[in-house]
Amino acid sequence: MAETVNACVTRLENLMGVLAEKEARLDEVLVVLAEAQVKTEERFRDTKELFRETDLQFREVFVRLTEALVRHTKKRVRFAQFG
Repeated sequence: MAETVNACVTRLENLMGVLAEKEARLDEVLVVLAEAQVKTEERFRDTKELFRETDLQFREVFVRLTEALVRHTKKRVRFAQFG
């Protein structure tokens, strides 16, 4: 026999309640995802800054080592000339 109007309305109300609960859970998950995205972007900025600082330090070390190598080479050339 066909479902009564009251039973149909009751079933629809129950389904609407289930949908509302799922929507609320989805909203919670979206908040968590948004927070995770913000933290990820912060970490990317931090990492970018660390790479920049590391690059500067490597450049400084490279310059110091190159200068030391040039000084050492000049000393060896002078020694070889007058040695």
